[in-house]
Amino acid sequence: MTSAVAATRTTTRWLPVVMLALGAFCAGTDNYLIAGILSDMAGELHMSVAGAGLFVTAYSLAYALGSPVVMTVARVRSPRRVLLVAIAAFVLVNLLAAIAWAPWVMTVARIVAGCLAGLYSPLAAAAAAGMVPPERRGRALAIVMGGISVATLAGVPIGVWLSHLWGWRSAFVFVAALAVLATAGIALSVSAGSSLPVVPLRQRLAPLRRPAVLLALVVTVAGMCAGLMVYTYVEPIFAAAPAVGAGVVGTLIMAHGLGALVGLGFGSSLVDRFGSRPVLLGTLTVFTVDMALQPIASQSLVATYAFVFVWGIVGWAFLPAQQHSMIADAPPELSPMLLSLNGSAMYLGIALGSAIGGAVIAGLGAGRIWVFATAFAALSLVLSFVRHTRR
Repeated sequence: MTSAVAATRTTTRWLPVVMLALGAFCAGTDNYLIAGILSDMAGELHMSVAGAGLFVTAYSLAYALGSPVVMTVARVRSPRRVLLVAIAAFVLVNLLAAIAWAPWVMTVARIVAGCLAGLYSPLAAAAAAGMVPPERRGRALAIVMGGISVATLAGVPIGVWLSHLWGWRSAFVFVAALAVLATAGIALSVSAGSSLPVVPLRQRLAPLRRPAVLLALVVTVAGMCAGLMVYTYVEPIFAAAPAVGAGVVGTLIMAHGLGALVGLGFGSSLVDRFGSRPVLLGTLTVFTVDMALQPIASQSLVATYAFVFVWGIVGWAFLPAQQHSMIADAPPELSPMLLSLNGSAMYLGIALGSAIGGAVIAGLGAGRIWVFATAFAALSLVLSFVRHTRR
């Protein structure tokens, strides 16, 4: 009986974290979905594939640049209320994307969605970290980030499958339905908690004056740029490979998502046990090598699945370690600001990756993206080593 009560209490304690992760699942599905429906969307909206890839850039730039501004303008006092408003608005903005009749309409929908994600994600991560003991922060952050990795494992493939049945617009209706569920889950499980002070924009950006914080953010930008340069254009990259083909793009995304789920769980456990430094340096080393092997992996279907699976593991084990390293030595009141800045850096990297990848496709072809992805992965490894050596 005692063990049953303890199990119930544990489940109750972690339920709000899981519900916050469900909101992250919506945001992740919304952002990464573009990679699976890129060609169909580009064709119906009369755009090139590289041009449609800029919808990822619009979403990501809105997140990166809008997150600190929106957090300030919103004058966040009740995290629960803002989380609910942000995820509920996600329903409307994805319905707008579903009925987009021109590229400019889709661009507006992506920009608004990026701003909403920039408001939701750092608050959700900070709230999750504050709900558990310090020794469980890595796990709580991994669960919230796990919502995004599960999106690549389940949300994006389901959206792609629906797009094959009823067209690419149905994928955004699917995201809107997920946002309805997330809104209900957060409303029922997440308590009001303590209020947060209103932080002026100048104070919110003040950590950027610290070289250690700035260097950490550059590491995040470079790492995300490398990964999303390949992910955004996974369809044109591997569809052209004779050993792969366009028919398996959905399963490649699933393999990447499965690796991401493994990486987040495994990586967060290692962070809780050994700290962030060895996890960061180890994962970034393997990540760089894996990116360099992409042309060889494309020669075999099995090798391609291994490539995306390993990439998912190390590319996502990197994220909770990087978040943990950002807040490990910081006062609790700075955690939301640091996580917000790191989230902005993540999406700035995504925006750069999708934009650079599109430029490479237009100028050199999809077969040359791996060169730039490897270079940015190596840059993130070197800068992370420099940062931890200085610390």
